[in-house]
This record gives sequence, structure tokens and C-alpha cells, in this order.
Amino acid sequence: MRGKLLIFRPYQPSPAISEFTREPDIAEVRAFVGGELATVPGFLSIEHDGVVRRCVALHDADGKRKGLPLNRTATVLWDSALRRDMGIGLIRPDGSRADHLVGAVAVLFGDLAETE
Repeated sequence: MRGKLLIFRPYQPSPAISEFTREPDIAEVRAFVGGELATVPGFLSIEHDGVVRRCVALHDADGKRKGLPLNRTATVLWDSALRRDMGIGLIRPDGSRADHLVGAVAVLFGDLAETE
């Protein structure tokens, strides 16, 4: 499996990008994110290089409890994924956020050329 691993860190608008030719080892991803990994519910797609791709997003399951900083970029991308896939995002009618992501967030997706 070929694909990309995008690491979104707080205070950095652009991700660190790594390409992989085999599925990344969970320990490798944990080293980027830190802590116990958990999937981000509903973060099932991402637009990258002008193409919407199916993905999986992982974050530190205890990040909020640890007081990790807000990850604005990853939160906006999560909101976009929810709106694209479910029609409802993270912003409530009163303008407040229903949820947010903190700390580093890893997004993995496969190469489209292999799936065609």
C-alpha cells in the first residue's frame, strides 16, 4: 500500500508530509502524535492537492485531559470532513464549537493510483 501521512501540529498551518510504501507501523504514528491513539470520529475524508480522498485521522485520546494546545488547522479540516460526508459540522447555530482537536493529528490515506 502506497500513501501519505500528514501530521498537523498546533500553531503550524501546513502539515508535515511523509510518503509511505507500506502501511505505517502503529508505533511510528504514535511517535508523531504522542500518547494513546484514537480515531477522530467522522474525519473520513480530506482534500489534499485538490482531490478529496478517503482517510483515517488519529489523535492523542487523552490530549484534552493533558491540556494540549488547540489544533486549529486539524479542527477546520475535521469540520470540513463532517460537512462533506454528513452535512453537519462542528459549528453550532449559535456559532460555538461542538468539539475541537488538540495536539498533533495524523491523517493517513492511500494512493489513488493504486485503487483505480
